[in-house]
Parts: sequence; C-alpha cells; structure tokens
Amino acid sequence: MFDLQRLRLDPAALGSLVVGTGRTLGAGQLRVALNYHYEQLPLHFQTRWEPGEGTGLVENKMSAHLTVGLGVLSWLEVGAELPFVISQGGKPTLEYFGPKSGGIATPWLTARAALLRQTKGAPINVSVGLTAGLPVGSREALAHEDYAWQPRLQLGYVGEGFQVGGEAGVFLRKRQDLGPVSYDPRDVAGNELRLGATVTSLQGELTRGEVSVISGIPLNGGRVGAELLIAIRRHALSSLDLYVMGGPGVGAGFDTPTFRFVAGLSWATSKVD
Repeated sequence: MFDLQRLRLDPAALGSLVVGTGRTLGAGQLRVALNYHYEQLPLHFQTRWEPGEGTGLVENKMSAHLTVGLGVLSWLEVGAELPFVISQGGKPTLEYFGPKSGGIATPWLTARAALLRQTKGAPINVSVGLTAGLPVGSREALAHEDYAWQPRLQLGYVGEGFQVGGEAGVFLRKRQDLGPVSYDPRDVAGNELRLGATVTSLQGELTRGEVSVISGIPLNGGRVGAELLIAIRRHALSSLDLYVMGGPGVGAGFDTPTFRFVAGLSWATSKVD
C-alpha cells in the first residue's frame, strides 16, 4: 500500500507551482488555491521509456487539490495540501486489478523557514522545509502512506524580470516491492532523492510563464523518473490568479505519468508575485 501521487503543489507558489526558490510568504499573507489535476498512465509497467499511449493498472486519473499557505512570521511559513481522487481506471495486469474508486488521498503539512533573504541584503534566497504526510488517505484509491516525510533545501535568485530556483530533498516512505505484480524486481516504491529546478519570468503585470523540471532518483530500488512542466499564470485581479500547467514524464518508473495537466485558481490577501 502506497500513495501513487508524488507531486507536491507548493502552497505559496512563490517560485513555480511545484518548485520552491527559497522564498516564504510575508507575515500574515495567506494564499488559498483549488486545483484540477489529470494524469495519463500514472501506474504502468515497462522496461524502457516508451512515450505515447499504453495500458496500465491506472491509465487515467483525475483529482482535486486544495492548498493553503500562510506566512506566520517574516521568515516562517506553514502550509497544507488536501488531495482528493475524483476518478481513476485502467486494465488488469496479470491477476491484479488497479484501483477504481476515489477518495481522500494523503494530506500534507508543510513548514518552511528562510535562512537567507535577498530582501535583507543576502546574495540569494535560501530556505529549509519539511513536508509530512498524514496516514489517513484512502487505501482503496491507492492513496495511503503509513508514513511519509520530505525534508528539503531550497534556494533561488530574483533578478530583473526573472527568477531561478532549485531544491533538493529526500522523500522517505515505507518500501513496497511490486515485483510480484510485474515480475520485475526494479518495480519498487521507496525512498527517493527528489530534485527540482525552475525558471520563472517576472516580466509584465498580468501574465507570467514558468518552466520546471522535477526528478526522482531511487535510493533503495526502483527506476529514475523525471517530468518537464510548463505553466502560464494570469493575474486576473490583484488577489486572484488563474493558471494552467502541463508536460510529459520521462523515464521507465512505474509511477511516472506519461503526461500531467493541472488547472487552477488561487486567492491571496495580497499579490503573491
């Protein structure tokens, strides 16, 4: 039993929607977002990367994510993410059947502290964060972790009209061997080194673009997976953002989707970026 969803949406979204840049929300600043999330082939078994159509235990998955970020102090931020699986379905593999039901997925709590800030004269922004999963997700929906922790180091630089950032962390969870399902010992869900990088445009008052790359490198068995995600964010109002994000997955990891799409809206007490 494990949670098929590994992508974490950043509650503050001060960097990209998925990669932090070492920044935190200002004291008292609140951001709330509602997201629709679609994944193509998030659970399938293959020995090499083969983009395109295919079959798997989960071929199409739709979920909704509610995220909340709050600046507690000028250097301290807390956040939460509540995912809900709306629907999913696929084809049997050998004698195994994939999840067909929906339900609450693993909720996540996050705390992030800024160590260095450009606004205080530092050359770059640096923060440390910890994300923890609560063991209350639906087992029937393949959305439950007995335990899950993800400590992260994030850093970034805000320039004239752009910002860059990167993060490195370790995703710690109970090891699950799916070899009996696929007859391949490399199909393992376990601990990973999680890496991310992003480039964000800050030009313009209304629209901005961002490109992010995230990857998972297994630490105790499994295959490498990575994703390229491109997003466009639109400031509909000073406190309301609309955005879309999508891109392909690369690698033969059984839980790397071949394509991911996210659309959402967020409200903040003041303009986030």
